[in-house]
Amino acid sequence: MPVWGRSARRGGLACAAALVLCWLLAPVANAAAGQWTSAGRLLTSREFHPATVLTDGRVLVSGGFSFAGIQASAELFDPASGRWENTFAMHAARFSHTSTLLAGGRVLVAGGANIGEGYVAAAEQFDPATIAWTPAGKLARARANHTASLLPDGRVLVVGGLSAGHAELRSTEVYNPQTNAWSRAASMRAPRFHHTATTLADGRVLVVGGDRGDDDFQRSTEIYDPRTNRWSRAAILKVARANHTATLLPDGRVLVAGGGARTVGFTRSAEIYAPATNRWTAAGNLNAARGFHGAALLPGGEVLVAGGFADSGTLRSAELFNPASGRWRRTGSLLRARAHASFALVGDRVLVAGGGLVSGRIVPSAELYGGI
Repeated sequence: MPVWGRSARRGGLACAAALVLCWLLAPVANAAAGQWTSAGRLLTSREFHPATVLTDGRVLVSGGFSFAGIQASAELFDPASGRWENTFAMHAARFSHTSTLLAGGRVLVAGGANIGEGYVAAAEQFDPATIAWTPAGKLARARANHTASLLPDGRVLVVGGLSAGHAELRSTEVYNPQTNAWSRAASMRAPRFHHTATTLADGRVLVVGGDRGDDDFQRSTEIYDPRTNRWSRAAILKVARANHTATLLPDGRVLVAGGGARTVGFTRSAEIYAPATNRWTAAGNLNAARGFHGAALLPGGEVLVAGGFADSGTLRSAELFNPASGRWRRTGSLLRARAHASFALVGDRVLVAGGGLVSGRIVPSAELYGGI
């Protein structure tokens, strides 16, 4: 049975106990700058789940781990009303999967894990018009803790992850929405999971860090070119890390922050990659060392980082990075400490939903940051 981290060193899953169903709350009030306000409660508590913003502004949350076990359920958050509503369930229960908005407005969900079936190869599409799911073929290699990146031509690149026998994967695959089929792509130079993948302004995909197994955190980075189906080495990180965040900045650079780092547990370090020069430069230190946190680029250009695990437990703290000054500053703390949560930019606010605590408890609530 697969195992995923609850600390910088992977850790284990909490025991499933009982499902708590939470009913709809009143519409969400506007949040003041730097403050968090309640966004109600998920209908099903969950962690290790993704969130995807649809073209109409609603947010789709799918799958995840809950007290009732691995979820096939999915739900939608409507920012206009502040309410959560159920959709049809996925065909396969899964967690630690990916969710990608396709060019036509549908959402592709791929891979993940299910305690009963192990790693999942099945993929499916969500149609916002019918709130229903349809099959989208199967990955050549079942995997979880991978990444999925939308390419400029509308295809989706899936990279790395864990598979049967806890095998760390070098393999990559591409989904073509036009044919509803998967094809193999060139393999990475190094196997990795708990890495990040960022589509650069020129359409290439930057893959950063990750774990090779047994806490072998990586400094290596590499770039995939979809035009040639080839990987090339990129400059190595200053700090080996996994379970970090990577955010594409407005000027085309990529901010990498936090994560688990070899020998030091969680790290405060951050660094920026410049594609034009293929160089990493230091980007100061976070106010709190953290991993399994979330990050979002705000409309004003700053990057919000919040929550996550620290050596001391689960964090409520949040902070902002200013690319112009290269400095971090504290902002309002989350209403509830959480890690393994989903983050989504909803208009000019950031929705954070679900997640878990280092104790193993799952956080059923959601909240909005109004720091614009």
